[in-house]
Amino acid sequence: MRKSLLLIMIALLIVPSVFAARKKDKAGKVKDYVYTDKKFNFSLNLNDDWKYKIQKNKGDFRIAFTQVKYGIPSDYANTPDYTKIPRIVVFVVESKLAPRAFVDSLISDSYKSKAKKTVLKEFEILTMMSSTGFVPERLLTRKKKTLQFDKSKGYSWTGQVKYTNEIATSANSVGGKRVKGGFGGGMVAVKDGDNLIVFHVISEWDYFGEVFEEAMSIINTLKLNN
Repeated sequence: MRKSLLLIMIALLIVPSVFAARKKDKAGKVKDYVYTDKKFNFSLNLNDDWKYKIQKNKGDFRIAFTQVKYGIPSDYANTPDYTKIPRIVVFVVESKLAPRAFVDSLISDSYKSKAKKTVLKEFEILTMMSSTGFVPERLLTRKKKTLQFDKSKGYSWTGQVKYTNEIATSANSVGGKRVKGGFGGGMVAVKDGDNLIVFHVISEWDYFGEVFEEAMSIINTLKLNN
């Protein structure tokens, strides 16, 4: 009986420690407004206009940012929850492709790869689908640009998806309101050895120019420490 009680007590002490260790296994850490990735050893300077959430270390999805104060389209003035909150996600994927070729592969309808399948789970501008009241149009490319990041070449792409959205004007409304709008999306890929560091940005099109400029102010601080 005493032995059983002792074993239970030991288990109760060990289990919380195991869970705590798992909880702390994050993709990286932030110190003095600089994010440093634990596994891939790159760093980014943070911006206090964006809040961040560090992801689990075992995955390709490393960190996400959401804008703290963001613009709301006039059509959503009374229903702000319909607004797409500006978001940046950071992925690292193993790929032999150059940055431009990889971004082009994401846009392509026919190209398939394990890296693409993983990335598309979070790259919303590429995965817009119709749902109740929401009908997106086809993806339009707006700009492409070759970039230089720290020790490596990069590539930037921006695009737009226009949409029609049927929204409820209030909780008690019988009818709705038809809104014509659009989402802006951006992707930036940077080669880092056998990997690509890939960023995705999305927001309402009305504010995308400003949002992407702010996102680039973060992305441009990328340092490759390998």
